[in-house]
Formats: sequence, C-alpha cells, structure tokens
Amino acid sequence: MLLYASCNDTKNKKKIEKAVGKPCTIADRVKIGGVHSPKMDIVSSSVQLHNLLILNKAISTSCTIELRPGGIILRFYAILDKYLLVIPYHKLSIHKINTNIYAIHKDDYHVKIDVRSEEGRDFIKKILKSKSDSYPTFVDDL
Repeated sequence: MLLYASCNDTKNKKKIEKAVGKPCTIADRVKIGGVHSPKMDIVSSSVQLHNLLILNKAISTSCTIELRPGGIILRFYAILDKYLLVIPYHKLSIHKINTNIYAIHKDDYHVKIDVRSEEGRDFIKKILKSKSDSYPTFVDDL
C-alpha cells in the first residue's frame, strides 16, 4: 500500500503495524545489525510512483528501506512530502537486474533501485534472509 506520511497520523501507523508489524526493538536492531538501509537512487518505477517522483526537480530521486518483522517499508520524497510503500513479505519480490540494479515488486508497484555500496547489497541480502526466515517451517522439512 502506498501511504502519504508527511504528518504523524495514527491511522497510518495502525495500517503499517497491521501490514508489516511494529518497529524492531533496540535489542533486535543490534542483533540484526541495523534495520535501515543507506540511501539508494531510484532508477525507474511503476506509473503510480513515477507520477509522484517526477514532481521532484532534482535529477536523481533516492529512497531508503526499513526492515520490519513482517515486511519492508520503502520511503521516498516527492517535493517535500514523504511517501511510504509498505510491502509485506508474502507480496515482496526482489530481482537482481545487473550488478548494481535491483527490482523490488509488489502487486502493481515496482521500483528499480541502484545499489552501489557494499552496505546496500548487504542490506538487500538481509531483507531476503529475513523474508525466508518469516516463512513457517513445514513438517516435511524436519
């Protein structure tokens, strides 16, 4: 779901917590090794997101990703307004396009991001590991 989040709205907070869970505790953040990604450039996006991103006068638009127990939150700015793309793990799909470009998909939304730093690539690996850990274990796997 795409949310306008420039104001501190309790309805949005409840929607986010229902979709991807509450923010990680400090102990979990230390255990995981951080829950926020470095800034990454958005290369391309779906029409809904592109219509917001073209409002920026800047040449490049960046985003950050927050890791939650049940999914991720992709944050970006359009003009001076903050928007959140909330993606639960069961709807999240990440594809590696080439060395630095990753595509993040959720239903009708997709974003291609340029991950140039090693920290960014490690964070994508952390998301994929967290996604695989969130799946229930099956009796056949034991």
